[in-house]
Amino acid sequence: MTGQEHNAHRFAYRRRRVTTQKILLVDDSAIVRAVVVHALSARGLEVSTVVAPREIEEAVAREKPDLMLVDATYPGVSDDELVAAISPHVGALPVLLFSDRAEEEVGSLVRRSGARGAVPKDGATLADRLTPFLKKHG
Repeated sequence: MTGQEHNAHRFAYRRRRVTTQKILLVDDSAIVRAVVVHALSARGLEVSTVVAPREIEEAVAREKPDLMLVDATYPGVSDDELVAAISPHVGALPVLLFSDRAEEEVGSLVRRSGARGAVPKDGATLADRLTPFLKKHG
């Protein structure tokens, strides 16, 4: 590889890194986090994770995500507490709830929190379901 080819390759790599969209995943299950990170990383998305809603504020400031995906069910965390953790961020970035809860139950939480919607906990289709929200934001 010539010096010019090497520089072109480095520039293309840097440009790809700069445009990589970031997802912040908030989920208490290590297994779910691992599956989602694997599924979304395979589609070229950068995924950061936190375990609890109380970590959202710091993670958003540090990671500057393009989208936040939040588990809608937490042991020991009420819906009101979850809404309080999510609400400050809904104007700045797309926030989606991630759930296996009944649609009407999640719909109520979406409306109360101001989230853009909800997606089912399905690693196989998750990246496709996030794409429209990332395009609108990015």
